[in-house]
Amino acid sequence: MFFRLSIIGWLTAGLFLSGSALAAGSGGVIPPLLESIRLEQPLTFCGETVPLDDAEVSEDMEKELLLSLWDRDQAILWLKRSTRYFPVIEDMLSQAGLPDDLKYIALAESALRPHVGSSKGAIGFWQFMPDTGRRYGLTVNEFIDQRRNLVASTKAAIAYYSVLYEKFGSWSLAATAFNMGEEGLQAEILAQGVNTFYRLYLPVETQRYLFRILSAKLILTQPER
Repeated sequence: MFFRLSIIGWLTAGLFLSGSALAAGSGGVIPPLLESIRLEQPLTFCGETVPLDDAEVSEDMEKELLLSLWDRDQAILWLKRSTRYFPVIEDMLSQAGLPDDLKYIALAESALRPHVGSSKGAIGFWQFMPDTGRRYGLTVNEFIDQRRNLVASTKAAIAYYSVLYEKFGSWSLAATAFNMGEEGLQAEILAQGVNTFYRLYLPVETQRYLFRILSAKLILTQPER
C-alpha cells in the first residue's frame, strides 16, 4: 500500500508541475493535471454507478486517470480517432439497444487502431482472439481478418457483449469477462462469493481494466478539463 501511494504521490507531483508549466506557457490553455483528476461528479459505466465513495475505488480511478493523462499526445490521438470511428460504433450500439459506453472499451483496447495486436494474438478494434472472433461470426484466416474491419468487428462485439451481460448480469462484469475470460471470471466469483466487480480481487491487469475504460470516458467526455 505504501508503494502504491508513493507512486501516486510522485505522479501527482510531477503531473501537477508539468501541467502548471504548460498552462503558464500557453496562456492557461492546459489545466494542471492535479485539477483534472478530481472526481467531483457521479461517474457511471453503462448506467451502473461507480462507487467513488469507496476510498479504494476512488484511488484506483484517480491512478488510472493519471496514467492516461500522463501521455497527452496519446489522449489527443484518442480524441482525433474518435471523431472518425465513434459515429459508426455509436450507431450500431444504438440500433442493437446496447449502452453507448461500450464504445470506450474499443478505445481502451486498441486506441482505435485497426491493425494493432497483442502478444497473445488479439487483433483489431475490439482485440478479439482468433477463436472468439470466429465464434461470433468473423472470418479470421491467412487471407482475411475481419477483426480489423470496424463494422464486422463491432457487430461481433455487440453479439459477444450481449451474451456476457446475459450471463453475468452487469456490464462491468461483462467487460471484465472479455478481458480475463468467462470461465476465469466465473471461477473467481464462485471462489470469492462476490458478484460485484468492485468487491472482487482479480489479477492486476484485469483489476485496472474497467478503470482504464472509465478514464477514456472521462477524457473524451470532458476534454477541456
